[in-house]
Amino acid sequence: MSTDTTISAVESTQAFDTERGTTRTVVIVQHEEDAGIGRFAAPLKELGIATTAVGPGVGVEVPATLGDADGLIVLGGSPGPNDDGSAPWLAQVRGLIREALDRGLPYLGICLGGQLLAVVSGGTVGPVRIRPELGLGRMRMTPAGETDPLIGALPRQTRSMQWHFEEVTRLPPSSVSLMASDVCPNQAFRVGPRAWGLQFHPEADATSAKNWAATDEGALVRNGLTPESVAAPFETADPELDETWIPMLRRWVSFL
Repeated sequence: MSTDTTISAVESTQAFDTERGTTRTVVIVQHEEDAGIGRFAAPLKELGIATTAVGPGVGVEVPATLGDADGLIVLGGSPGPNDDGSAPWLAQVRGLIREALDRGLPYLGICLGGQLLAVVSGGTVGPVRIRPELGLGRMRMTPAGETDPLIGALPRQTRSMQWHFEEVTRLPPSSVSLMASDVCPNQAFRVGPRAWGLQFHPEADATSAKNWAATDEGALVRNGLTPESVAAPFETADPELDETWIPMLRRWVSFL
């Protein structure tokens, strides 16, 4: 994975919540240097959200607690959600997710971040059951998604970057699929009132696509694809993807 858009370890821009008299803050876990927040970086700044990026991707140790944070975003990465041997920081990340759930804080998990939410909440994750999804892919909203406070305002048919070799094979108890693709039935789900897991990458843009395709060329070739065939569609799709996913991010921020 790769994208050249990241949020600095401590972002100075802040938002003051006049109703609560506090600044809204979000912790962002970045697993890899080249897998940042992508198209969501500018909207978060425009919304005035104070962000703290942690994790090996930014060279900042994952903290033991969320402290005074108002929300948590966990990004994607190469490890699986239980790969503590090769990614020992994941235990700390799972602890932060559990804390967010226990405190009722808004959570947004993207790809690995969504899989981690599933595992923490009692679901299971395993290898993809049909085939990997790589590149720009189509998804559809499920009936449950139509009434979801975050997903429900999306178009019934959407497109987004897909880049995964594992998937949620069993959803957590009391959770249902909100979005699905032809080969992956659990593209989005919610745990409790304000924690969402996404299998896809709404943050990924044309730059992400170009860089990820170059980094994972071997995997693309093994799946009958080329870097050019994966990256090219994003050159024209980015405006549509901005119109779809930036409003979703804004809705998530409204829960802070």
